[in-house]
Amino acid sequence: MADEIRQVLARLAEPVVPQPDPYQRLLHRVRRRQRRRAAVTGVAALVLAAVTIPPVGLVDLLRPDESTLATAAYQPASPIDDPMVRRLLDSPTRGGLAGDTTLIATIEREYRAARAELLVDPSLDDVRVLLAHDAPGARVVVVAYLNDSHALIRQSTGPEGASVPELLDQTGTPDEPQELTPYLFFGRYSRVDRDEPDGLAVGLAPAGCRVETSLGGRLQPDGSVIRSWQPEPNDGYVVQAGMPGGRWQFTCDGIVRYAGPARIALQTNVPVPPDPRRDLDVSAVRELRDMLHAEGLSGSTPQVLWTGRLPARVADAPEAVLVRSCSVDGGCAALLKADARALDGWESSVVTLDRTGIGSADLIAVPLPGQTAGVLVAGPESADRAELVDARGSTVTEGPLTDGIGVFEVDNRRVAEVRVLDGANQPMLTAATPRLAADSLEIAEPTLWAW
Repeated sequence: MADEIRQVLARLAEPVVPQPDPYQRLLHRVRRRQRRRAAVTGVAALVLAAVTIPPVGLVDLLRPDESTLATAAYQPASPIDDPMVRRLLDSPTRGGLAGDTTLIATIEREYRAARAELLVDPSLDDVRVLLAHDAPGARVVVVAYLNDSHALIRQSTGPEGASVPELLDQTGTPDEPQELTPYLFFGRYSRVDRDEPDGLAVGLAPAGCRVETSLGGRLQPDGSVIRSWQPEPNDGYVVQAGMPGGRWQFTCDGIVRYAGPARIALQTNVPVPPDPRRDLDVSAVRELRDMLHAEGLSGSTPQVLWTGRLPARVADAPEAVLVRSCSVDGGCAALLKADARALDGWESSVVTLDRTGIGSADLIAVPLPGQTAGVLVAGPESADRAELVDARGSTVTEGPLTDGIGVFEVDNRRVAEVRVLDGANQPMLTAATPRLAADSLEIAEPTLWAW
């Protein structure tokens, strides 16, 4: 009898399949959503591709992270411990869609219902739409989840006119909890089959802050920039579609809180071409042009000033190109680009490295790229030699120029001035080189962060 009972129970148990764990279903949905978003690169802090910026405020650097998702049901919220942060969270909904009360209510309702899927702490029961805006080709939404003491932000960009479910489907979850800041800068750049990617840049500060933009800054020979600012009509925010360029300036209560490039473009993994030197000149010209656009600087079409090889502490010196663009005021920006695969210590997948310099049409100095310390000097073709001088007026190094070009192995941070001399050892030109001492990838103006 006992054997018969066991057999009957075994037959009954065979078709029983455990129900999927609900949290695993949640993780599967989140991972699937992030995979769909992989084609869109997120940006936070609007700075040029080559600009290094602080990590605070980066709200859209999204990468799938299986270990993070598998160990936490939601992300801890950040404390609201800054008056300017509170001011941002208490700001009314802004953007061109702010007056659509039905849409705003729907966004709040749907995002509240999606808290678990977005890994939002259930104690954050207040949902506020900070920004809802349609730009050409895109719809932008910024949502805050908060309670009396803590908050976190989620943002989404979708097609222009996107429905709320579409926006939710494009809302990502950062790898780690993000610090609450009084500003939200992010963007979206999608590479398409054209020279330029489609792009979007968004800047959001507390209501009452003034936003200004600037294009056409004129670089001066001493490295300074003359520019004017145009006020934006929006209350504390700016949204630019396409490939935004120029500089933004946010002023709150009479204090400039941010002044810097309007965007940063994240590089993607690009296969190494079979012959990178073949396109080195073309890519250098295009890159310097894009840098000028991104920093809001006017200048002539970049021209190739020099091509050759740079000395490196390896068997084969890398091939390189120097290109230059000058403003109507005589200030010039230069880009020195080298084939990085010949530089010791760099992975073979890295195709090129570059450095920027500023000067005049007659004399310019640029640090060498990579791990080889040095400076390239480009002076008049008739110049015979150059002296590199430190801040005390002492000569650090000197040497000959060939057709006005010379490469000097020296710590660029020690160089404060360059002198070029003719064949009779008579001075021809002298120029200060303040940017050689600055460890910055920006061409001229540093980015101001004063939040």
